[in-house]
Amino acid sequence: MLFRSEVADVADGNLEGAPGDEWTAKQVERWGGVPLPVLLYEWDHDSKFIEALLRSGSAGPFTVPLIMDIHAHEQDLRGLLGVPGERTGPFYEWALEILCGRIPDRVARAGLAPMAVLTPLGRFGAPDAPVTLSISEWEYTRVAFGRRSIDQVSAMQWAGTDSPESYGPLLSRFGLASAGLIE
Repeated sequence: MLFRSEVADVADGNLEGAPGDEWTAKQVERWGGVPLPVLLYEWDHDSKFIEALLRSGSAGPFTVPLIMDIHAHEQDLRGLLGVPGERTGPFYEWALEILCGRIPDRVARAGLAPMAVLTPLGRFGAPDAPVTLSISEWEYTRVAFGRRSIDQVSAMQWAGTDSPESYGPLLSRFGLASAGLIE
């Protein structure tokens, strides 16, 4: 589920700098003092626009980010409410190809040995990588969406490296969480 400010920004075409800290800070500044019932009303109203874009296939380059964002925020809400959702299935089969697809380039740019992510769905990343992270598909999406801290990522099931903290930040486009999140 998208936050109200994200829905409004997509509906208004206000996507300069998205996603990013500066863009998010502007959203918080604009919507931070709005009462929750008003936000929910506005969210419901504006989300119809986003849903129509997705249904019609006309969201263009925003289709993938929108779907990923909806999933990430749904999981955030589920974690808050203690109501786990599906942790395997079609979304993950689709998303892991995309989320892991840039790992080889990021790792190479950082000057590190090649790595791969090993999940129940398969191996993603460099085919002959000496460094691996074994992880569930759900947990990997939480890392990729910035919902895990460097300490959490470093404590995961790594092989072939003594410094997982060097690789961890490369797994998330948004950066890692500043504190551990447990869901």
